[in-house]
Parts: sequence; structure tokens; C-alpha cells
Amino acid sequence: MKIAVFWEKRFENNYFYNLSIDKNLSPFSEMVKINGSKDTVSVDILESRIDKNEFVMFCFLTLSVFSIWKYLKMFWKYPKNKKYLFLFEPRVVSPLSYSKIIHIFFDKIYTWNDSLVDNKKYFKFIWPQSWSWLQNPISFVEKKWIVLVNANKSSLWKYELYSSREKIIRYFEKNQIEFDLYGPGWWKANRYQCIFGYSLFPSWRWRAEDKIKTISHYKFNICFENMSNTPGYITEKIWDSFKAKVVPIYWGASNIEDYIPKNCFIDYRDFWDFRKIESFLSTLTEDQYNKYIQNIEAFLQTKNAKKWFDEDWATDFLVSVQ
Repeated sequence: MKIAVFWEKRFENNYFYNLSIDKNLSPFSEMVKINGSKDTVSVDILESRIDKNEFVMFCFLTLSVFSIWKYLKMFWKYPKNKKYLFLFEPRVVSPLSYSKIIHIFFDKIYTWNDSLVDNKKYFKFIWPQSWSWLQNPISFVEKKWIVLVNANKSSLWKYELYSSREKIIRYFEKNQIEFDLYGPGWWKANRYQCIFGYSLFPSWRWRAEDKIKTISHYKFNICFENMSNTPGYITEKIWDSFKAKVVPIYWGASNIEDYIPKNCFIDYRDFWDFRKIESFLSTLTEDQYNKYIQNIEAFLQTKNAKKWFDEDWATDFLVSVQ
């Protein structure tokens, strides 16, 4: 299959599988190894190809008011090529991506959203992960307590979880709980905070230059997706916890247990209250904690886990897009 990847500008010139700029691109590097570098290129490379009309456009670029003109330009330049749209982001990030009118212009839509999949127009797509693990796990007694690594964002969309992240951060800070916050944007107000007020976050430490290494120093990682109540929406957040040998406190995909065993994470929905989850975490013994880690390690050896990573993901992906 001849594939042309339409993505961000930084991924032009075949950089979408260049591990020197981002090690998390390893699933796409494996895709190129399997499909062949001659038949898997970034869209900008097509201009010099005689067979350019034979390529299927894999549209990874997130649809927005800022990127729509790039799509129009691509459609104008390659009107004969098939075009597959990939919905990486949820509605809270990219509402335009879910316009049924826009979907008409694509041959296929690939999405993580299980409720949309009909295997006719809409097909299942899982968010690929890189197989990069912490080599020297930190012991229970050496770890600090709780961490959260996210950017400071806002949305008025129903089921957004940006505000829930802020609420749990403020709870930890107010009650002087051992907690550290990392990520961009916390030193300034987001759009919502500009309207309703902003104050500094004392728990904010800085950006996490190496996310896996950063969260590995903690027992628990707050993993709130950008959006809840959406089946199949599972991003890197929970997998990063697994890589770092940290227990995730998860809230996001409504059917998370269809993909990841419940004994591998703490489901925030079992508590719905910050005090209750604080109490639960404080009573966990070292043996109980390590049992979570053992469950995670066992799960990562299964086919259901490996299909999210690198070569296994690339192999399944290339079959699914035929």
C-alpha cells in the first residue's frame, strides 16, 4: 500500500518517523519498516513522484480553524487520491474533527471512539505507544506520593476533565498533601481562568523534560484524560504510568476495563470524592501497592497490551487500513 502522511509541518521531509526528534514516533518508524520507505512518505515528498496519484493520504493533522486551509490546499493539489482522516483528539480539543459534513469528503474515518465505529465509514484506531520502559525502577520507600503531569488547558465542552484536574490540584494544595505538579502553562491563566480568576499553583515544579523519568519518582500518577464518558478514548497517560512502574489514578474512557484490567489501576469513578481517594491511598500497604505493579507487569506481557506498541501496533494497523 502506498501511504502519504499528512501531518504537522515538523513532520515533513519524512520526519514523522525520525526517532532523533521524538522517540515516541517509534510506532510510525515500525510502520515504515514494514510497509517500506519508498511507499511510506510525508505528503511534501509526493511532488516529485510520478506515481503520486496512487498514494492514499493518511490525514493525521488535527482539524481546526487554523489547519483547515492546509486541508483545502491538499484536496486541491491531490483531488484523485483517497483520503483517510484519523481522529486523534476528542471533541474538547478538536470539535471540528467531528463534523459529519467534513467527514463526507473523506473515504474513511479512523477513530478511537467505539461508539462511532461501524466498519463501513468509521473504523477503529488505537493511539500508538512507544515501547520505552524505565530500566531501573525506584523502590516503594524511595518514592514520593502523588504527581500530575499535564498542560494547563480549559474547555466549556461537556465532559471535559481540565477543570477536574484543577480541582484535585487545588485540593492537594489546600490540604498540604505531598503532591507535585508538572507541565506547561500553569504559571499563567488559561482562557477559563482569565474569566473566573487565577492564582498561582504552589505545587507546580516545572516542565517534565523526561516524563517517564519524572513520574517514576512517585507512587501514584493522576491520569485524567482530556474528556470522560467516551468509550475507547485511551491516550498515553495511563501507559506512561505503566512504563514508569507507577500506579495510575485513572478517569477517562467509560469502558477502560474492556482494554486494561481493573487490577492495574485505581479507578477514580469508584470514589468520586477527593477525600475518599486520599483516604484509600493513605491506607495502601507496600505489599498492596506492589501487587498493582505486578499486575501491570503481567498485563504488559499479553497480546492485548502489546498491540498498542511499536511493531505489533504497526502490523495490525497496516492490515486494518487495507
